[in-house]
Amino acid sequence: MLQSKEKVGTLSQLVENGPLKAKVADTRILVFMADGVPVATQARCPHAQGPLHQGEICGAVLTCPWHGWSFDLVTGECEEDPDLTIERYTVTLDGDDIYVSV
Repeated sequence: MLQSKEKVGTLSQLVENGPLKAKVADTRILVFMADGVPVATQARCPHAQGPLHQGEICGAVLTCPWHGWSFDLVTGECEEDPDLTIERYTVTLDGDDIYVSV
């Protein structure tokens, strides 16, 4: 399966405005700053499809706004249910530009 790589925004946008929302190859994604590193994930919580762009980030942990389920943005693992994970996508930087591969 071929990966699609697209520019989704810039580091300066991410730092100033919080999560970036984008669509790459028909997949809705979000880019968060986690411990100073951009991380791309699926846009909806795998638990109950909550809007993760409204979630809170503490370090590298993203908490869904609907039910408080927490996800480690480095591993994708859910703290409340180890069988549940959040999809992560490859992020590359070119200067200030952020690219995501899906």
